[in-house]
Amino acid sequence: MSTTRPRDAGLLTLRLPVGAYASILHRLTGLLLVGVVGLALTFLRASLQGPAAFETVAQRLRGPWGHALGPVAVWIVAQHLYGGIRHLLLDAGWGFGRDRERLSAFAVLALAAVTALGAALSWP
Repeated sequence: MSTTRPRDAGLLTLRLPVGAYASILHRLTGLLLVGVVGLALTFLRASLQGPAAFETVAQRLRGPWGHALGPVAVWIVAQHLYGGIRHLLLDAGWGFGRDRERLSAFAVLALAAVTALGAALSWP
């Protein structure tokens, strides 16, 4: 038996293809999306209490926490959306093969990053 084999096959030692990371991110952002939707509904409910409550919510979204969490929330939604579209296309039979799978995974990651960057630059 060879002694050069790795003893631990943990997630940090594995080298997964980029498609696997895109798929894992799709699942992770799906879980995080529950929190984002809950937070958005909380803000919506608070803002509907009246003009003063609306202004309070608007000030929070314009503040430092809004500037930090807003683009992150946009990235979560974008990553999950683009990853879902990629999975639907794969289910429909498009994108099989190593080159197409890598290209679609990189496209999902890049589109989500560009969307989040655009949100960060245009946040009020």
